Amino acid sequence: MTTSIANALDKQLLEDEVISSCVALFQGQIGIDIIDDQRDTVQRNLQLSVLYPKPLAEVVPITSDPWLTALTAWTQQALGADWSVYSGNWPPEPKTNSILWRITEMNATPRGSSAYELQKKATAFIQAKDSNQKHAALMQLVESLAAAVKIPIGADDRKFARVITPQVNTRTSADGYAATGEGPLTVTLSRRVSSLAEEAAAPLMQFVHYESHI
Repeated sequence: MTTSIANALDKQLLEDEVISSCVALFQGQIGIDIIDDQRDTVQRNLQLSVLYPKPLAEVVPITSDPWLTALTAWTQQALGADWSVYSGNWPPEPKTNSILWRITEMNATPRGSSAYELQKKATAFIQAKDSNQKHAALMQLVESLAAAVKIPIGADDRKFARVITPQVNTRTSADGYAATGEGPLTVTLSRRVSSLAEEAAAPLMQFVHYESHI
């Protein structure tokens, strides 16, 4: 009897509407059997533990990166209302035709004593009704990115990021839901940034005094 219970529950994934999913682990018998002569039964206590996986952080759209936000908005404009574009993470129920952008790499290269070049590599995951729509969206994005040359990353349209080498990946290592790997399209955005903080900038000249002794 104990063996049957252990085989049925140990290391099994259990699911319900309240806790979503958990893993049961059989810990063995607790104490000794208790015989109930009046009822002609044997009482046996078994111990089970439950592992309930919980994410370290809630999965929400990434809105703190203006580059990623700008790329998402640009993609939405390029593909139109028939497509839904997401930033950083998939929502619980993404639309049929949808694209997700994620930042996969970032580096900063010094350019002199007062500036550096910031580059961010983004990858796109594409979901569509069929492979033909997916391919069409992929080709449209590649051509549109190449033609754009740069995209605005500020609300005032005064800051831009250059578009570098949009590339189709024939081999991908993630399905779009995993946090690692690249999707079928990657692109690198680049921008030269001043490394001087505002408080470190030279002070404004308040006045000029000149006194002649001639």
